Amino acid sequence: MKIAILGGSFDPPHLGHLFIALQVRELLQMDEVWLMPAYHHPFQRDLSDVAHRMAMTKLLQTETMKISDYEIKHNPTSYTIDTLNGLKESHPNNEFFWITGSDQLQHFQKYKQWQDIISKHNLIIFPREWMLPQLAEEVKNKLVLKTIPQNVIVLSEKNLILTNISSTKIRERVKANLSIQPFVSEQVAEYIKKEKLYI
Repeated sequence: MKIAILGGSFDPPHLGHLFIALQVRELLQMDEVWLMPAYHHPFQRDLSDVAHRMAMTKLLQTETMKISDYEIKHNPTSYTIDTLNGLKESHPNNEFFWITGSDQLQHFQKYKQWQDIISKHNLIIFPREWMLPQLAEEVKNKLVLKTIPQNVIVLSEKNLILTNISSTKIRERVKANLSIQPFVSEQVAEYIKKEKLYI
């Protein structure tokens, strides 16, 4: 199977995550997309309790979009290279693709063994709207590539639906007692309200 992985804090998961997962699956003909909450952020950002983030992310599960607790169980530091190496070893019959937003390119050289991620694994670069016209050049620049290899897929289709919805903005809106509809699913909104998160 071809499986794309969208990792992140999912604090909370929002419709922007769904936009990315759906379009990656359709455009690249993936069999499944896995949403993979991190246990801990490598760059030390404080996260909500992992049980809440996992529970909210599970509310998004569909037949082709699965929720994976791999990093929570096997890679608590959430280093991308360790996750990809581990999945390759434990699921040798599957081909994995790691999705990263173009806004993460500026941090990519801080990733553990970032050169190995590029040389040994499949990457999908999903654009932020303002980067779309020059995305290929930005990828070559930030990843120190003369040309973009086949295992690095840069999505730059003009019919992509892009959004600047972010978990940070949603948390700030909750704290300010502003509506978070329609930025999250109804179930996630209900969960946040019930558990009194982000207030």
